[in-house]
Amino acid sequence: MQSCRFTVALGLLLLLSHFYTNAQNTHLPYSARNKDKKSASAELSRNIELTAGYLFKSGNEGLKAGVGLNNLVFRRIGFYTSLEYAMDGQNLSNTVGGSVSIFKYAYVWGGMDLFTKKGLFQSGFEGIRKEAGVGIIPYKFLVFRVGWSSSVGPSVAAGIHFLF
Repeated sequence: MQSCRFTVALGLLLLLSHFYTNAQNTHLPYSARNKDKKSASAELSRNIELTAGYLFKSGNEGLKAGVGLNNLVFRRIGFYTSLEYAMDGQNLSNTVGGSVSIFKYAYVWGGMDLFTKKGLFQSGFEGIRKEAGVGIIPYKFLVFRVGWSSSVGPSVAAGIHFLF
């Protein structure tokens, strides 16, 4: 039931971000009003993303910091890593994963912990820390990420991205 609610919420967030960001096209550095005859993938710019966020689930509250390289492969696929530190000081997680751009203002992402005690190499698939979510770029260089993990619940992060 929770995964169904998450899927519906994710879909609504993508739809709202599409409408909101299309209304903001004139403020973006790669404005849609100056379209040329290149393919749609040319609109997706490679970028570096820096985010900071929070994990909300009671008992698993924590801080998170992330770095992402988006639109590297085929101008759609990117990679990220996220460090999460529990407020109780007992858990540290390093999630590594990928991202796929849906359109120039939104992408989906997902990954898993590989190296820490809740990682794939130490705990196997049963206790592994996994996460997935959506990222949106609502205005110029700002980025927002909303995610979900079955082990630590919802997470929210905000940050900036730089084109390269």
